Amino acid sequence: MNTSTITTRDGRPSFPRTLALVALLVAAPAFAAPFAWITSQGSNDVSVVDIAAAKVVATVPVGRAPAGVAVSDAAGKTFVANAEGHSVSVLSLATRQVVNQLPVPGGPLGIAASPDGTRVYVASMFGRRLVAIDAASERVLGDLGVGRMPAGLVVSPDGRTVYLAERDDDCIAVIDAASLTVRARIPVGQHPFALGLTPDGRTLLALNVESDDVSVVDVAASRVTATVAVGHAPYGVVLSDDGRRAWVTNQHAGSVSLLALEGTPRVLATFAEAAEYPEGLALAGDRLLVVSWMNDEALLLDAASGAPIARVPLGRNPRGFGQVLGTR
Repeated sequence: MNTSTITTRDGRPSFPRTLALVALLVAAPAFAAPFAWITSQGSNDVSVVDIAAAKVVATVPVGRAPAGVAVSDAAGKTFVANAEGHSVSVLSLATRQVVNQLPVPGGPLGIAASPDGTRVYVASMFGRRLVAIDAASERVLGDLGVGRMPAGLVVSPDGRTVYLAERDDDCIAVIDAASLTVRARIPVGQHPFALGLTPDGRTLLALNVESDDVSVVDVAASRVTATVAVGHAPYGVVLSDDGRRAWVTNQHAGSVSLLALEGTPRVLATFAEAAEYPEGLALAGDRLLVVSWMNDEALLLDAASGAPIARVPLGRNPRGFGQVLGTR
């Protein structure tokens, strides 16, 4: 177990003064879907995990203290927010190498790509800004001043709206993507950190790390319609393709909550001792990948039962916060 770097209860990273760099690049002989791109904050790299084979097929050095990640098959790229490096690394899905490094000051953390792969949005924690980047040219298009400690974000299926967790303001900012203006703010629980959106774009989930619950938001009505209690410090979320189920990692409980979203939102099951300090996660068919910060690994579980399938070693202090899944 490596504890050279820790996070606070609400997931805010506490960065060391010096971070070691692991620079190992392993080429994969062939590509097969799906792959999870997992950031490791302590070793300043990204591990590419072949979920079907349950192994790392590439390890790519990026900037300092990478946390947020946005894999975009449409753009053919992976974008990584380097919180301490004040930058975004751009990686090619085809070559699994860094092709560009963009300066983004203020501690970039949350990051998300639009579904069509044309834009990438980055939340600057300490800069209190949302930055929009053109995915093709890799140039900054503009930015917007937002609330305190912006964290997780998601983009609507049509690409017209960005939802941003303003953590220290206990609300979600609803942002017009074209004009980069705030349309509305939706109060949620205490310290929302990660966000999830159903594939139809109708229901938003806000994970509230201080109130240990999930706010279920009706997007059309711009209001919370249900609050579901989960484990201690919910951090990461992934949804099923039909939007009827969601899996939530509970950092300080070491567990994963399985939620039903149809009808009355509720917890269907809790996978106890799923991982030590679980953070990001991904869903690939019937396999759930859960990132373990403390044990420097990803665990593959049966998505329905939580039964363990395999363990995959990763870099130091892995996070995998955001859109980690791709087909290459």
